[in-house]
Amino acid sequence: MSIAMKRKGSVSILIKAFNEEARIANCLVAAVREAQSIDGEVILVDSLSTDRTVEIAGSYPIRIVQFSRTEDCGCGAAVQLGYQFAAGEYIYVLDGDMELQPGFIARALEVLAAEPDVAGVGGKLLDTQIRNAMDAKRAETVGSVNDPTEVNKLGGGGLYRREAIESVGYLAHRWLPAFEEAELGFRLRAAGWRLFRLPDVAVLHTGHAESNWGILRRLWKSGRAHAGGILLRLAFGKTWWWHAVRNQWPLVFTPAIHLTTFGIAVMRGGGLPDTLEAWLFLEFGAWMCIWLALCIKKRNMALAGFSLVNWHILTVAALLGASRALADPNAPIAAREIT
Repeated sequence: MSIAMKRKGSVSILIKAFNEEARIANCLVAAVREAQSIDGEVILVDSLSTDRTVEIAGSYPIRIVQFSRTEDCGCGAAVQLGYQFAAGEYIYVLDGDMELQPGFIARALEVLAAEPDVAGVGGKLLDTQIRNAMDAKRAETVGSVNDPTEVNKLGGGGLYRREAIESVGYLAHRWLPAFEEAELGFRLRAAGWRLFRLPDVAVLHTGHAESNWGILRRLWKSGRAHAGGILLRLAFGKTWWWHAVRNQWPLVFTPAIHLTTFGIAVMRGGGLPDTLEAWLFLEFGAWMCIWLALCIKKRNMALAGFSLVNWHILTVAALLGASRALADPNAPIAAREIT
């Protein structure tokens, strides 16, 4: 693959996009404004969009790179592809449905300059609307920081030190369809780097107008639901294994409940019919208790029920993801630069 000459700049803002024609203009206006204020560059990574995303992006002073092959497309791959073309000493990771807020990168650069052992800095991500459980979860985590906080991963974008990225091999695992920033954070922390989230608002996030069930269908259809299993497989045998388990705890908790109830039923003895009857009884009791606990926590019976279904579907998807053969994450990704 031939990569065009890279332009020098202190910060490379990488924007991953797929069919974002409704949002990409706002994203690029904000990104270009910030790049011009910090001697940076903006690189849009297009995952072979079929709408007007690339056409709209072409009217802005940015670089546009695009995958050559559909089979290479993915969230982790898009971040890593942008990194292949990036020239900056610092790398900002951004989605096409986000708008950078004025001054955040400059603030993050101050932190990185003052703290040489800090690999990455993120800020608050504020959703413009809370429409589903995923939006609510983001608001609870990356949208509610009130003080500078040391974390073990960033999410929703952040500014990373190239030196730190090079020390751990790659920016994003190209075969991870989701959780690429979590995997990066775990690798960086294991290598001795620190990560911080600031109380400053970094981005506004528009997202998709989807229901909980709509999101679950999309994640399954796109293959992103498999990412949890891939992450756990990548972590196996690594020093950051426990961080990955905590990040994906429903994928461990769900089968653990099934195995525990089955083990108790078997230990009770008796013939096969009695064992199956005992297992079903224990299963019903265990999951009813869990559902009731979720009802109390979430104050919503339907949302509690969705969580249980979601855990089971994602656990099945994780098993499929963990069984995948994964190639070298450092292998160059075939792409072209659109001029």
